[in-house]
Amino acid sequence: EYFTETTRTLQAEGGTRDHQLRIDQAITKGEYPYQYIVVDSFPSSQALLMAHEETREIRKASLQEVYAILVKPDNMTTMVTVALGKFRSLFARVVNTKEVKDPQSLSDQLDPDMDPDLEQIKHFRQSDHDQPFYMVNLNQFSPGGKKTYKQYSLLITPYLISVGGYPVIFGSILGNYIGDEKSGLFNKWSEFGLVYYPSRINFLRMMTNTPQTAAKIRRSGLKKAVLMV
Repeated sequence: EYFTETTRTLQAEGGTRDHQLRIDQAITKGEYPYQYIVVDSFPSSQALLMAHEETREIRKASLQEVYAILVKPDNMTTMVTVALGKFRSLFARVVNTKEVKDPQSLSDQLDPDMDPDLEQIKHFRQSDHDQPFYMVNLNQFSPGGKKTYKQYSLLITPYLISVGGYPVIFGSILGNYIGDEKSGLFNKWSEFGLVYYPSRINFLRMMTNTPQTAAKIRRSGLKKAVLMV
C-alpha cells in the first residue's frame, strides 16, 4: 500500500519512481534497519515538497524507519561508462579480471570503516551467483578527499567495465532530507552510487583483482563508506 500510494502521488507531481529494490544485505560492517531502497526523480523541489506532504499519513502509518537524501546525478559518468561497455572483452583482457581470487588474501589490507567485511562476503557468495544485482554506495570523503577519490574512480573504471558493471546513478549528495541522528545511516555523506553488476561473481572478480595502489587511493580519499546489496 505504501509503495502504491507514494508512486501514484509522485507521478501526479510529475516525478518518476526509477528504482524500487529490496536490500539483501550490507557487505560493510554494521546492521541497518532498512528493507528497501527507492530512487525517485522529481522535476523540481516544489514537486518533491508537495509529494512529501501528500504522503505524510501513509508514511507515518507504514514506516518504522526512513532515511532520505537529495542527490544531484552526474549523468555524464553513467553515459561514458555505459558507452565503453561495448569494449568489455578488451578491458577484461587488459586488466585480467577473469577469475575470483581468495578474498581472505586481502584480510590484512581491509579497513572496517570503508571496505567489505569478509564475514559479510561469505554470506554474499552463498546464493544467487548468476543473478544481476545493484550495489548501493554511500561515501563520505575525508578532508580534501574528493579529488583523491576521483583518481580512484578513473583507475577502477576499466575493472568495472571488464566485469559488465556500470553506475546507474552516480552523483553528489546535496544533503539529508529525512532522518536525524537516530537514523541508522545518518551521516554527512558526500556521494551516492547505485551500481549494476551482472552477477555476484562478477563483482568478486572486480573486488579481488583491484590493484592495491587503487585500493590505497580509495581509502585515503574516504572517511567512511557503506555498501549494500
